[in-house]
Amino acid sequence: MTKKDLLSLQKNLKDKNIILVFNKMKFTRNKLSYIDFSIDFGDGFAGTSKSEITKSKEIGFVRDYSEDAEQPFVVGDLK
Repeated sequence: MTKKDLLSLQKNLKDKNIILVFNKMKFTRNKLSYIDFSIDFGDGFAGTSKSEITKSKEIGFVRDYSEDAEQPFVVGDLK
């Protein structure tokens, strides 16, 4: 992701009252290479993660609003 992609994601989430804060970002050749972020869904689900970004690593967050969700919230390593 580029910085523009991340800022667009942050704005889209803010429009849904979800707060995404970037504490630190590093870019290599305009692509994200490190991220330290926090996310707060405003419903009791919140978390933080920081990690180097590699092709074999997926970093981010998932919020499943289903009542029977096996994992309603995940943050950090997704893969």
